[in-house]
Amino acid sequence: MAVRLRGALCLAAVLLAAVPGGRANPLYYLYYSFDVPLVLPGISLSEEGTRETYSGTLRGSLGGLPVRQATFTYWTGANREVGGGTFSLSTPAGQTQGGQILMSTSGTRTTLLFFATYLGTHLEFRLSSEGPLLGGAGVVERGLAQTGFGSHEEYLAAVRRAVASLPADVRDAIVAQADSNLRLVAEYQSTSPPRTP
Repeated sequence: MAVRLRGALCLAAVLLAAVPGGRANPLYYLYYSFDVPLVLPGISLSEEGTRETYSGTLRGSLGGLPVRQATFTYWTGANREVGGGTFSLSTPAGQTQGGQILMSTSGTRTTLLFFATYLGTHLEFRLSSEGPLLGGAGVVERGLAQTGFGSHEEYLAAVRRAVASLPADVRDAIVAQADSNLRLVAEYQSTSPPRTP
């Protein structure tokens, strides 16, 4: 078990290092709240043989901005206790790039670590479930996504750059939504235990 854990941690470190702007100790978080419908299980063929796959969607918000679209797929590895996957997520400020998932399961609990580039820096968040099937009716995952932003001002500046070509009223509305992230993070931290990757 210790070997598998070290392997998973090494993979997480490699994925983080591969993302531009990655930091070991981020200073700024994006609050997320995702409705997570039950994933759809399936089977696919790989070089190692047959593997179990799971596909799903996310609805909700990230960093104060509504999620326009989010899809993900993850699969088991050769030993069925670790695996990988891919995902994409978009908000009015832009879309993630290079979204990767690290999956680990103990048999009773499955954890997915999501890694991507978003607004020019790294983004990491975690979802988990009892058993292999993530989500379900009424399942909402809330937490704090790690980023490479050093401050709230850096986050807002990145959002402004991303929406600079939009009409002024639309642009101002998106920036105002993003500005609520500081309050959302503070409210979450005051009422919930730490929920970061």
